[in-house]
Amino acid sequence: MKAIQVLSANDARFTDITTPEISNSNEVRIRVRAGGLCGSDVSIIRGTNVFATYPRVIGHEVAGEVESVGSAVATLQVGDKVAFEPISYCGSCYACRKNRPNVCQSLQVYGIHRDGGFCEYLVAPEEKFHKVPDFFTFEQAAAIEPFTIGAQCTWRAGVEPGDIVYITGAGPIGLVASETSKSLGATVIISEPNEYRLSLAKTFGADYLINPINEDPAERLAELTNGMGPNVVIEATGIPELVRQAVDLVSVAGRVVPLGYGSEPVLFSSAQMIKKEVSIIGSRLQTYKFQPVIERLSQNLTLVDALISRIYPAEQFKQGVADFTNPKSNSCKIILSF
Repeated sequence: MKAIQVLSANDARFTDITTPEISNSNEVRIRVRAGGLCGSDVSIIRGTNVFATYPRVIGHEVAGEVESVGSAVATLQVGDKVAFEPISYCGSCYACRKNRPNVCQSLQVYGIHRDGGFCEYLVAPEEKFHKVPDFFTFEQAAAIEPFTIGAQCTWRAGVEPGDIVYITGAGPIGLVASETSKSLGATVIISEPNEYRLSLAKTFGADYLINPINEDPAERLAELTNGMGPNVVIEATGIPELVRQAVDLVSVAGRVVPLGYGSEPVLFSSAQMIKKEVSIIGSRLQTYKFQPVIERLSQNLTLVDALISRIYPAEQFKQGVADFTNPKSNSCKIILSF
């Protein structure tokens, strides 16, 4: 079968690999139809992802249709349309016992630690596939996974009605975090230098937009919050300086949620953190968010369509990566079709 495989840093190919077969009774094989490009895919291609090993079939934002099922599979049948939950966990370590399998001590992520879904066929245990309504397109179903990340980070931040949430970065994750925050009753402020992505933020619930090239975010935030600062800062770029600034900008009793992976250390004032009793909260992947997100998006698929900018055939993935990573590009979520 055809797959997008990264052999080593900067050597990604659309190539032939062995087609997987069902080997356990609880497994399902799907015919992959669509997959979303993510920053982690790009980091593996570029060799900057510290978790990945090579060679690696990338891709974790995946949707397809059930092609065959093992003898013990009870919840899915051939022809079902599904979205893929790309994490594997042990179920018994401390994190799993605390209902946080997304940070399992033995966590493996498909497309990073093990081969992922940018291929024609994918085999995984039954519970990794979530049935979606037939009225979803495969491209829309592939975008479900990023929305679970938005649901996770706002849950971790404890966003409540009346909170002021400041988001740095209006890429796909920043936008879905904006929409989720707004749905929880927050006022949302978002900062982004790319004017196209910044314009999308209105569609995703942002009340106020900041282009940091044209204005000082700190001054604008002080103005919008009457000097208090935002109650929650969601940092979705992975830029260390913006994480540091978040501790300075957030209000008393505020919460800072870094989302983007950065390779450099982050230096911030412990005095500021202690004085304001700031909580710095990690957020990774998602915990049990697929079903509620599918139910919510079922009522507003136009939101999913707004996130998807372009669809490329899988064999043109390099063009999709170039489009996705171009800071001046008028694009947001790139979908690959298989």
